[in-house]
Amino acid sequence: MKSKRFLTLLALATLSASAAPRWARGDGQRLQLAQMQRNEVAKEAIPPGASARSQDASASEDGKTISGGANKARLTGVRFLSSKTYTRVMMDLTQEARFETHRLKEDPAKGLPPRIYIDIIGARLAIDSKEAIPVQDGLLRQVRVGQFSLDVVRVVLDMTSLRSHNTFFLPDPYRLVIDIQGQETADRSAAVERNKTPTPPVIKGPKPAALGIRKIVLDPGHGGKDPGAIGAGGIAEKDIVLSVAQKLARKLAKEMGIEVVLTRKNDSFVRLEDRTAIANAEDADLFLSLHMNASTSGDAKGLETYYLDNTSDEASIRLAARENGTSRKNISDLQFILSDMTQNMKLEDSISLAHRLHGSLVDSMSKKLGAVKDLGVKKALFYVLVGARMPSVLVEMFFITNKIEGQAMSRETYQNAIVEALYDGIQKYGESALAAKTL
Repeated sequence: MKSKRFLTLLALATLSASAAPRWARGDGQRLQLAQMQRNEVAKEAIPPGASARSQDASASEDGKTISGGANKARLTGVRFLSSKTYTRVMMDLTQEARFETHRLKEDPAKGLPPRIYIDIIGARLAIDSKEAIPVQDGLLRQVRVGQFSLDVVRVVLDMTSLRSHNTFFLPDPYRLVIDIQGQETADRSAAVERNKTPTPPVIKGPKPAALGIRKIVLDPGHGGKDPGAIGAGGIAEKDIVLSVAQKLARKLAKEMGIEVVLTRKNDSFVRLEDRTAIANAEDADLFLSLHMNASTSGDAKGLETYYLDNTSDEASIRLAARENGTSRKNISDLQFILSDMTQNMKLEDSISLAHRLHGSLVDSMSKKLGAVKDLGVKKALFYVLVGARMPSVLVEMFFITNKIEGQAMSRETYQNAIVEALYDGIQKYGESALAAKTL
C-alpha cells in the first residue's frame, strides 16, 4: 500500500483584520495540529529483541493505570498541537486501557535525544505506522508508534528539549493525552524561526494591554455536530455562546488592547482537549470557557461559575458529566487520575478569577433581569480545563432550558449585558492581580 500521511491544521480562530485563522505568529510561534492516519505496516518503536525493562533501566517512571476491558484497546490515531514552548500529543483509543509513561535522558554517546515513551498495555495498533510522524517544532522532533509486543503498543516521543510532562486519560471518546513543557534553547529558537510564515495583523485597541493581561483565549462551548443544550423554541447553546464570545472578544481588543483568540470562530466542532491545548500553545494569560446551563426542570435558573478541582458535590459532578459528554462514573474515575495534577495548576488564581467574574455577572445581570439566582462559585472536573497552564474558568451563563432566561439570552440586548459583566469581571481580576504583585 502506498504510504500516506495526512496533516490537518486545526481551525484556530483569532481576531484579525481579515478575521482569518492564524497559523503562525510574527514572533515565530507555530501552531499546528497533525493527524496520523493509515500508513504502511507498523514497525516497532524500540528495536526488536530489547525488552521494555532492559531499554528503560535508567528511566524515571510516572506510570498510571486505567482499568482495561476484556477486549484489547486499539490505537486508531495520533494527533498533536504544538508551539515553541508547549506540545500536546493525543492518542485516540477504542476503549480504556492501562498505560505507563517513562522518560529517558539524552545519551550523546549513542546519539540519542531525550525521549518519553508511553506503553499502552493490552492494546493493538489499528494504524499503519512505518514512518515516524515529523513534528520539528523545536521541542518535539517526531512521534514513533509501534506494536512493541503482542499486548503492548509503544508510542515514543523524540524530544529536542524537555522540562516537564504530564499524562492523563479522557473517556468518551477514549484518548490518552500527554502535555510536554520545553526549555528555551538556541536550537529550538532556530527551529521556530525556520518555521515562520506571514500572518495577518491582529486587531488591538488604541492603548497597550493593561493590568498585565496580554492575551485571553475565549472558548465558546460546543459547536458543529455538538449543539450543546437546547432551549425553548429550539435555540441552541452553541449559537448563544459563540455570539457572546465574539462580542466580548471585540470589546476586550478595542477597549483594553488585549489580544483575543477564539477556540472556534464559527459553527465548527473542536474537541475538548484541543481547546485547552490552544490556550496553552498560545501562552494565554487567561482561559474562559463559556456555556449555558440546562436542567430537566424548566424552573431551574441562575448563574454559576466553575474552576477545575476535585469535588464531592453531586450536582457539580452531574453537570461536568453533561458538559464533558460522558458518564458520572467517568467523572469519578477522573478525580483519581487528576489527584496529582491539581498541585501544578494555577488554582488560587483560577478561584480569584471565578469570583471576580461571577460577582460581576450576578450584580450586573440583576439590574437587567431583576433578581438573579446566585448559584455560586464551584469546583468540578471539566475536561476543557484539564491541563490549562493559566488561570481558567468555565462560566454557565443562565439556564437555556428556563423559558425566561433562555429567551433573554437569545436577544442581543441581554448578550451585550453579559459581555459588559464579563468585561468588568476580567478588569477587576486584572486590577486585583496587579495590586497583589505590588504589595
